[in-house]
This record gives sequence, C-alpha cells and structure tokens, in this order.
Amino acid sequence: MKRDYRLRLRPYLLVALFSFILIIPQWLSRGVILGTDSVFHYNRFYEAAMQIKHWNFSYFLSIYGFQQSGRIVNAVYGPFFAYFQGLLVLFGHTWFGYQLVSRFVLGLIAGSSMYALLKSAKIKDEISLPIALLYLTTFSIQYWTLRQGFSSWGAAVMPFCFIPAIRFTFYKEIHPFQLAFAVSLIFQIHLLSTLFLLIMYIPFFAYGFFQSKRKLKVIFQGLLSVFLTLLLTANVWVALIFLKMDNKLLDPFINDLMNNSAINTGSTYWITTPYPLVLFLVGQVIYVLLRWRSMANWKRILHAVYLLFILLSTSMIPWNWLVNHGVKIAQLIQFPFRFFIPATILLLLIGGMILNHFVKWRRYSSWVLIACLIIGDLQTYLSVNQQISHDKNEFYVFKPSRHVHLVGTYRQQRASLFDDRLDNLLTKVRKSTPDYLPVYSSTKGYNAYDYYAEKVIFKSGFTKTVKDNGSLAITWASKGGQTELPVTVYKRTRLVLNGKALTAKDYKLSAFGIPTVKDREGLNRLTVSFTVPAYFTLALWLTIVSWLGLLVFWLYHKAKRGGFQVLLSE
Repeated sequence: MKRDYRLRLRPYLLVALFSFILIIPQWLSRGVILGTDSVFHYNRFYEAAMQIKHWNFSYFLSIYGFQQSGRIVNAVYGPFFAYFQGLLVLFGHTWFGYQLVSRFVLGLIAGSSMYALLKSAKIKDEISLPIALLYLTTFSIQYWTLRQGFSSWGAAVMPFCFIPAIRFTFYKEIHPFQLAFAVSLIFQIHLLSTLFLLIMYIPFFAYGFFQSKRKLKVIFQGLLSVFLTLLLTANVWVALIFLKMDNKLLDPFINDLMNNSAINTGSTYWITTPYPLVLFLVGQVIYVLLRWRSMANWKRILHAVYLLFILLSTSMIPWNWLVNHGVKIAQLIQFPFRFFIPATILLLLIGGMILNHFVKWRRYSSWVLIACLIIGDLQTYLSVNQQISHDKNEFYVFKPSRHVHLVGTYRQQRASLFDDRLDNLLTKVRKSTPDYLPVYSSTKGYNAYDYYAEKVIFKSGFTKTVKDNGSLAITWASKGGQTELPVTVYKRTRLVLNGKALTAKDYKLSAFGIPTVKDREGLNRLTVSFTVPAYFTLALWLTIVSWLGLLVFWLYHKAKRGGFQVLLSE
C-alpha cells in the first residue's frame, strides 16, 4: 500500500523538481523580470496580501493597492484567486521572492494538470510525464515568467479542467461534482480561459450525448453540474451582474491591430517556444493525413477542435475588421495568440496519444521526449536570461513607455524588488492602467490612461489611511472651496465628509468617477466605503459554503476509496 502510494506520488515530485530547476537560474543570478502586465497584477496581489496581513478586508474597493484609489478590480477579476496570490506574495516576502515562488507554484500546477490529463487519456508514464514537463517550457506557461501574462494561470489548470470531456467521451456519463469543480476552478481564476474551455467542451459533450443510450440521465447530470457550478461561482457572476447593472465599467483596452498579434505574424514565438513544439505540429499534420479515415470519431473531433484553435490564433481570421466593426467577442480576446493556449494543450495530448499508440516505439519515444525536454529547459533558460539582461545591461527594471511612470533611480527601483516593504516597488514603478473605472459621461477627447495618471497617480497633498472596518480615509488641508479628490466613486460607493454622509447632490463626478467636493477651511477628512447589497453577501457565503462542502465530499470519498484523484476518478 505504501509502495503504491509512493509510485503515484513520484510523477508529481518530478514535476516539483523540474519546476524548481526552471527557477534556479533567476534565483542564483538575482535577476528581475517585470513584464507588460506586472504592475497591474502586482497591485492586485498587493491589495489581497495586505488585506490578509492586516485581517482587514474590503472585497470591492482597493484600499491598499492602485494608489489606494478605491477602484474595483479584484472583485471582477478572479477575487478568490487574487487572495491565493496574496498569500504567495506574503510567503515570498519580497517581490523578487514572489517571482520565484509564483513561478514554482505555476509550474507545479501546470505540470500536474497536464500529467493528469494525459493519464486520463490512458497514456503510459514514459510518454505522459516527459510531455507534462515539456508543457512547462511552452510559452503558454512561460508567458507569466517573461511578461506576467495572467493567461498562464488559466493555462495551468486548463488541462485538468478538460478531463471531464475526455471521461465523458469514454464512459458517456457526466459526474456532476467533477464537471462543476473543473468549470468552477477555472472560472474563479480567469474568465477568458473559461470561455476557451467551454469551446473545447461543446463538441465532445455533443458527441457523447448523441452516442449515449441514456440521454435523460445525461441531461439531468448536466443540469445538476450547471447548478453546482452556479453555487461555486456565485461570488463572481453575482458581483459582475450587479456592478454592470449599477455602473458602466471601462473595458480593458481594445486592440484594433489584432492581426499583428497572431501566431503567423508578430507572435511566432508561441510556435517555437520550445522548438520541439514544431515537431508536434508537423507530426500531427502527417498523422492526420495518413490516419484520418481509420480514426475513431472522438479522435477526429479532438483533431478538429485543435485545428479550430490553430485557425483562430492566426490572421486568417479578419480580426482587425471584426474589432473595427464592434464585434464584442473579438474586442474581448485582444490578442489572437491567446487561442494558441488551448491549441498547445490539445496538441500535446494528441502527440501523447500518437506516441502511446506505437507500443514497440514507446521506449525510443521516451528518450526523444527527454531530449526535447532538455532543449525546452535550455530555451527557457536563454529566454529568462535575455529578459534579465535588460535589467543588468540596459539599466531598467521596467521598460519605459508613455503610460509607465518611474520614480527614483534605476538602483532604487531595482532595490525595491528586494525590499520587504512591498509598497516600495509600487510607488516607484507605476502604470496608469484604467481598467474597470466607472464611466459617467462621454469620454470623447479623453485618454483614460493619461486621465488616471493626472487625477490619481500624480495627485499630491492628500494623506490616505486604511481604517479597521475596511474603509479608506483621505485627509487634506484646504482654504475652503471645491477640491477634486484622488479616488474613484462607483454607484454604491459611500462618501462621508467631515462626519457628514454625502448624497449624489453634494459632489460632482468627472467622466471617470473622480469626485469634486465642497470642503471647509483647515483640515478635511473623507471616508470612503462601499455598500454591499445583502444578496451579494448571501451569494458570497453560499460560494464559500459550497467550496467547503465540496472539500468535505472529496475528503470523505478519498478516505472511503483511497483514491488520489477522487474528483476525477470512477
């Protein structure tokens, strides 16, 4: 029994070891990497970390991060997972430490997730384990390392979350708890990745449904899965609905040059990271041409879905035209290369199935995969080293641009990454990303990035402190008159000025929710809080209780069956 447990645990220990190996070069060189999205996400996670550290929670308003501006960000962007990242920030102690810890955890999750998917497809260890490790070196995962692209966290769990589709294809039955857990897990992390997962699901569940002889049972199981998913994700969708009903929120930027970010134009590195991925691409094409007629129907579906995602990730789709004609889904995607994440997962799954099929060649295939893994590891090292060189040779920790605002010298900025005062970095490296600001009137003629920088980032003369009840206090001295404050106001934001609760008539709001109040001569104090509707509080607790219930269910069945992956087992 103990030996069997060790055998099952061994692959995950190897994944952990390989994840650690990938971070060693950065750890030893003490090189830092701040990518395009780093400042935005670091503010999110700093917010969560400080709320946990001080045990002072504000689910909606940013009271520590984002210049203590009262912005709503985490509530609409993976709130529970933001708190998980906050724990990693606290564990890392510094931002450099967090980079190492987050890379290790990401690798551990991604490798384990891919290994679980390959095993669910009945692929032997000598094939599945090297491919799972190779997945860690793809740009789908290294996107976080090199640019802090959050899609990598969705990519990390996506293979695991795809297992219910494979199992349904094999057994023609839906396990409601398994399916609900898979969808809810990725939904709590990254909404766009959830969309990709659902696109992957549809053909498989449609095929399985029509093949099933117990369609009514499948329908019931599917509806139960949907109900459980709604319970497990209520905190996200209820918040999104009421915030969208109450406010017009500023969407993330619209990329009107999407074709430049396709895998066949300006983002070819997605295909060549690592180079062995090209072998999988070529091998898949050859296999389809030779074996299409003899393939099982579900395998044809697998190849077809993979090819669909490949197509969507290219400029063969007129992305620029779709964006310029106001197609919302295209505007939401922003970069076609994001479709290559599910394509990569499906490609590695297909590759594993092909190699597993040739029983006599498995041993040789395993050695070839190990060679590919070594190449991927070296390529990851070179990519990381190249990014680190910008810090060491070009003397900047964050590439300067129009919307990036740097304070202090290069040495001061770099030192802030090793400072246990986590806010030090965020005051020295600032980016005026305006996502999810409230919009109250026409923004024509405004540049939201410049506006936020002027009205919030560079606004001086105000002192901000966090109160024990999760509200924000702003104090300033005035000669009396009209004062514009560096804070954002949503429909349910509550303002109390000098002890008096303000109504909408007592202040003016700019196009992006910056309030102007009539203050008094001398010291003024404004308290900012958020009125949470009772139905959301109910939804939040319902979500928490549902996850705890799922945990109890898992522990009960794990103890009963002794299964390591009971949520995705028979």
